[in-house]
Amino acid sequence: MAGPVAGSRLRVRIAKLLWRGRGLARLDSGQVVMVEPGVLPGEDVLVRIVKATKDYLVGVPEEISTPSLLRRPHPCAHAHLCGGSRFGMVSPADGLKLKTEILRDALTRALPRDVGQDVFSRLKVVPSPQGWRYRWRGQIHVRDGMAHAMEGASNDLVALSDCHLLATPLAQAMPDLAASLPDGRFTIAASPVTGQAVHEHSQAELEFYYPDFDLRCTLPPGVFFQANQGLNQVLVREVVGLAQGLGPVADLFSGAGNFSLPLACRGIPVLAVEGSCRATQAGQHTAQRLGLGTARFVCADLARPAAWSVVRDAAPRVILIDPPRTGAKGIGQMLASLDGVQRLVWVSCDVVNTLRDARPVLDAGWQISSMQLFDMFPGTWHMEVLMVLERPVQQA
Repeated sequence: MAGPVAGSRLRVRIAKLLWRGRGLARLDSGQVVMVEPGVLPGEDVLVRIVKATKDYLVGVPEEISTPSLLRRPHPCAHAHLCGGSRFGMVSPADGLKLKTEILRDALTRALPRDVGQDVFSRLKVVPSPQGWRYRWRGQIHVRDGMAHAMEGASNDLVALSDCHLLATPLAQAMPDLAASLPDGRFTIAASPVTGQAVHEHSQAELEFYYPDFDLRCTLPPGVFFQANQGLNQVLVREVVGLAQGLGPVADLFSGAGNFSLPLACRGIPVLAVEGSCRATQAGQHTAQRLGLGTARFVCADLARPAAWSVVRDAAPRVILIDPPRTGAKGIGQMLASLDGVQRLVWVSCDVVNTLRDARPVLDAGWQISSMQLFDMFPGTWHMEVLMVLERPVQQA
């Protein structure tokens, strides 16, 4: 008898959540159903099948017939359509617990089971200072002078009058910023110091302050920075602490110096390597202005072998890696070939991709000594993970 096909509707019970916030359910036949984000464990859900293979089905939730006790009204009026905050139907504290379980599942799938369980048993979880209104940087789609977001599990656009993820100054400025832009997708950003909000093509510079290091810097609005600046301060402090006392640092995918500049404030020699020349120029400008002579910024593509000669010449003892969400395929082989490195400090916004990329160093005997989950993106399934790997002790 033929199984369900695309377009059919099924009632399923969500057993647990998987990476990327999807729900996992099973039919009586044993066939797996992966349900797009917006569902919670234990819920009975009517789903519309959008993809059917012999091994699994993918469904979009259409009706929650038995809601979880964790579910509560979403604070955003656009949440029933917008795909931007699919964990907003639970409290930030409950959302973080769910993410912790998602991470547990991801670790036990990506690592040998005993290793994954051991790493998880030592996991430190760090909540965000704010559950909403924490983003000082975001992207909007502009159509006819109005801000839009992508609809969940769709390429359609949803008109926005507000966004609860955006910090208040940025959310308030969003309509006027959209009105000044042509149709398209744009970054908008605001300074957490002054509240000044601009779009990516503005000539203004945004001001930032790192109180633990008495560090002030400015960035062009089109240059990447961590959106959750409140929790970013905690992350930077942790990373700098992991590098102190070990020697020179190579900061790979450094951006404009989110970690490099605070490291230099502590007098640590640091080579910052980044593919965006605009970002490295901003970082080098700040280092020169503040007299941080231990920081050097280099614009180079780490996907090309030539960039690694610069890294080797710096003779780092610590490598800091903060790649984009898609990861950095091939970086594991390059890291495994470096001599003298004692510690890898890996900042990841997609730990599944990170563990894929780290496979060569794990296969070479490096061990995960610690892992921290930072709730950098409340209201969503996304998370930031700080993973530390130590070189194996050489046997005599």
